[in-house]
Amino acid sequence: MINGFRFHTTRRDKNLKTQNSGVVVTSKTWSYATARDKQPVEGEVNYYGALKDIAELNYSGQFKVILFKCDWVDINRGCKKDKFGFTLVNFSHLAHRGNNLIDDPFVLASQVKKVYFVKDERQPGWQIVKHAKLRDVFDMGDASSFNKDEELEQLVLDESTDTSVSSWIRNDDGANGLDVTPDMENENIEEYLINEENGEDVF
Repeated sequence: MINGFRFHTTRRDKNLKTQNSGVVVTSKTWSYATARDKQPVEGEVNYYGALKDIAELNYSGQFKVILFKCDWVDINRGCKKDKFGFTLVNFSHLAHRGNNLIDDPFVLASQVKKVYFVKDERQPGWQIVKHAKLRDVFDMGDASSFNKDEELEQLVLDESTDTSVSSWIRNDDGANGLDVTPDMENENIEEYLINEENGEDVF
């Protein structure tokens, strides 16, 4: 378990119905909008890969470091977005094969997050990226939405009235309401008094 996610290598995933070998590493980098732009803008770049092997480095029992060895997709040739905004990857276009000394397929396990790859039926070789979420963690939207003051109508009760009989008063003009006649008001009060004399609880 890393960062709350369970990871398996692609070799183990082949024998399972679930998929736990997709990884993504988000890197912050500076880029220019155009060649003439002199003010770089900081942005995030996602690197998608498939977990091939897991290595644990033990430093004399003092602490341990877990490394993931992955096949990384080339972000230029093997990564794109479709017209719906979904990210697609193609593992036929890898950043490297790990055969050269300059190739670095390893990444700290603490830096990765989990993704799923769903086969795109319309584009052979391409897979749609779906970011995984932790269990019991829900997207509740923007946190600023919880700080907005809601306009609530204040109801002030007249303490001078008899508290044994609830009184509901409308402050509007009552144009859409019903007209209550004096007979209707007396009928409710008389019914309450009769039940009270008989010892019955009307609520």
